[in-house]
Amino acid sequence: MKPLLLFVKNRIKYLPMFVLILFALSACASRPYMKVNYQLPDKIQDKPAITEIQLSVVDQRANQNPLSLTAREKLKDFHDSYMLIMAPKSEDAPIAGIYDLRTLFETVFRKRLDQMGIQVVDSTSLQIPKLEVAVTLFQLDHRDHKWHFRMSYAIRLLKDGNVLVKQTISGEAERVDVPGMDDSGTTVSEVYADLINQLDIAALLSKQLPS
Repeated sequence: MKPLLLFVKNRIKYLPMFVLILFALSACASRPYMKVNYQLPDKIQDKPAITEIQLSVVDQRANQNPLSLTAREKLKDFHDSYMLIMAPKSEDAPIAGIYDLRTLFETVFRKRLDQMGIQVVDSTSLQIPKLEVAVTLFQLDHRDHKWHFRMSYAIRLLKDGNVLVKQTISGEAERVDVPGMDDSGTTVSEVYADLINQLDIAALLSKQLPS
């Protein structure tokens, strides 16, 4: 009877460690998608006078592979899909959907415009302003035990067939790759959210870019 009790005690003793190992392995498991956390700006900008806009998002990356060779080795099951998770800080994080890169950008920009009370419409009218977004860089690398991410996109505002405003936004960041943590998705999310919210849409629509 004593050997059995000793066995049970040992199992209970090492159970927390076993659970921790399972959690780490689960977190390390490669997924076909990457989690991208995004939050709309806390402060809603002054709403512009316009209520309708056309939106066009295009993928103009010179390198269509979002992962470097070393990053691909770490994320072997990734299939160029992105799970968008967005919510205010005080709420649970709902999954908005799983998208390709172009649709990911389009979905987030639609959310930003909707937050400002601007409806995205399908129209060919030159009288309705058109916001063009071109993704030019979206690259995740893994080297020196760190995740490195770079992103860039260009925007143009058109009306009556004329380009009123042009702007390019870019940035990068790195994060130490900690075993058992989703540091790749965290690195991408931080840069992505920061650069998307860096665009002052209200100023853009007023044709007054920040200095």
